[in-house]
Amino acid sequence: MTTQPFNQTLLSQGIRLVREQTATLQVNLGFLCNQTCRHCHLSAGPGRRENMDSETVREVISYARRSHFEVIDITGGAPELNPNLVRFIEEISPLASRIMLRSNLSALNDGKRDYLRNVFKSHRVIIVASFPSLNEAQADSQRGKGIFEKSIDALRKLNAMGYGKEGTGLKLNLVSNPTGAFLPPSQTDTEKRFRKILDKKWGIVFNNLFSFANVPLGRFREWLVMSGNFDRYMDKLFSAFNPCAIDKLMCRTLVSVSIFMIVILIWPGGFVWEDRKSIYPRCRDLRSRAVILLWRIIVIPARPDPDSHEAEPLRPELQVKKKTEAFQKT
Repeated sequence: MTTQPFNQTLLSQGIRLVREQTATLQVNLGFLCNQTCRHCHLSAGPGRRENMDSETVREVISYARRSHFEVIDITGGAPELNPNLVRFIEEISPLASRIMLRSNLSALNDGKRDYLRNVFKSHRVIIVASFPSLNEAQADSQRGKGIFEKSIDALRKLNAMGYGKEGTGLKLNLVSNPTGAFLPPSQTDTEKRFRKILDKKWGIVFNNLFSFANVPLGRFREWLVMSGNFDRYMDKLFSAFNPCAIDKLMCRTLVSVSIFMIVILIWPGGFVWEDRKSIYPRCRDLRSRAVILLWRIIVIPARPDPDSHEAEPLRPELQVKKKTEAFQKT
């Protein structure tokens, strides 16, 4: 399939991709996870040891306090496995009207962290739970043996606390994604089917369901290449381009902070671009040196003025120009 560069695709559709007012701070607390999901674009898993430390958490809290975000979105890995999670939630909950946490459910239901559910409830954290399939065999083949059963049990416990039930104000949203090299079906149809079957079989309710396509990065990309599906999958993504989705594209209103604090660039044209591509290959080739250079680095742009496409200068203590220049020369 012949494709054209993304900017040309936008131009042909008469679309301008520009930065809007920043509303969301997304915080990746680390790549440590209790699961080794085949579709994971970050290659998170039990063997990863990168977890955001307390000093970096403190800087992120300080940044959130200065910037007045509408939404703070906590993700991982499995954010439940970061020992700083409770403190982080307690300190950021007064700073944004919506606090979201992305959970794989099994980390929330391993018998070691039952207290987290009460923390989430007391701070009215919105839980966005990964639940890819209603078929136990499919789900376990994607996420690990026994994960489906643990997830069902976790959803029941959350329902018992009021999560997912109308009138409680405790939001429980599900995320479904394909188990193979294909795109998700209609989100509306999938939500109806999940709602009907979860209620009928297990008495489980939820607020909303979102269908996500799998990102061809990390472990999922490796699987696509090994299985001979990479080119076909990329063709499907290109052919399924939906210009209507540009209006709500996350990067237009989001700032992302990660464990290594990957440098977030203000790209010419006015939108924020997170430079994962250029850093991750270096980390694979020069793992020890990359960790030395990047482990403690945190580069946080000031929140852009809504009438400007440029960020204010970074605070001096957060500038890492010399370190990043040295890294680029390796």
